[in-house]
Amino acid sequence: MLERLKLQAAGNGKEMTAAFVALGVVLLAGAGYVYMTPPVEEPDDIQFEGGGDPQPETEEFEAFFIDVELIDSAIVQDGSGRYEEDEVLTNWPAYFYDDTPELEFNISVNTTRNVTVDLQQVNLTREERIVADRNDEVLYENNRLLIYRAPEISNGRFSTRRTFNVENDLEEPASDLAADFPASTSSLNTRLILTVEYVTEPINGQRYNGTLRLTPTLESNNDAYWIEGEQTANVTETQTRIIEPAEPVEPSEPAPDPEPVVGEPNMQLVGLLGLLGLGFVASGGLVAATVPKLDPDELRKEVEHNEYSEWISEGELMLDSADEYVYVSSIEDLVNVGIDTDKRVIYDPDLAVYTVTDGDVIYYYTTEPADLQRWAHI
Repeated sequence: MLERLKLQAAGNGKEMTAAFVALGVVLLAGAGYVYMTPPVEEPDDIQFEGGGDPQPETEEFEAFFIDVELIDSAIVQDGSGRYEEDEVLTNWPAYFYDDTPELEFNISVNTTRNVTVDLQQVNLTREERIVADRNDEVLYENNRLLIYRAPEISNGRFSTRRTFNVENDLEEPASDLAADFPASTSSLNTRLILTVEYVTEPINGQRYNGTLRLTPTLESNNDAYWIEGEQTANVTETQTRIIEPAEPVEPSEPAPDPEPVVGEPNMQLVGLLGLLGLGFVASGGLVAATVPKLDPDELRKEVEHNEYSEWISEGELMLDSADEYVYVSSIEDLVNVGIDTDKRVIYDPDLAVYTVTDGDVIYYYTTEPADLQRWAHI
């Protein structure tokens, strides 16, 4: 590969020197241009008040909300070691009959302040149903009203509470009801139902109404009872209002034209272009200094020898005037003779001659004809 490059340089030395030097000069000029012309950043346009007619905007805001919560609590009546006497347990995981036989329900309602809300009904009922085991049909249903209120509130808060003996007021009536039906074919289902119906005064011309409903259950075993299920509910209503923009203010004097900002040159690119430019100029000088020392004929011989080296073996030519010598005009032709005769090409480096021997005929090619003629008397 190196001999081929040298051969190309020997034949095109001036052209390669000129090309390397020209490319190096272009790269050096590019480095100078990048250094002398740093980027210019255009500043953002400065906006002044009064530059245009502002448009109205809209925003969404909370117009009304209502939160409802059913809070259960009990006062410890007999300090048995688990709790202290008169201790208040609120939203407890489980209440024991021995410690807290009575349970208080507190209904809490929170709404938007300064909005009059008509709570048309706030009631807590206990629903009791006898259901057939065979097909889940309701055989009997009874709703017992536990708490009822219908207040109007304007300060955003309302609460009401009532205390019940769990066994006597809540569980015994249902047990008595279930005793009238065969236990083998039916079962008792109970749950608490908290219903809150509300209507608001007009809020920006809009009146809101609706119903919030909670259905927790009172569960129990032989020792304790507890409340299961969701005990909070809420509703939020929103409205959209228009925000009028302020009156535009005329500027006292016209806005000045922004000045462009000159940035820093890209020194990495400048350095890269400079190094490449110097490298190409140096390469051109190296080619110019090396080419006169190269011999194209010798290089061409080396290239041909290397190209067919896998078919050539070095040896010593034994010259005999009795043999018939056939001159071949190139190494390539001699290699083809060797391929056709199934012979190996032999190279004698002392005589600089390539031969293929086929019987009494010696096919040869030499780069130094005078040496071969002197020894073989051809």
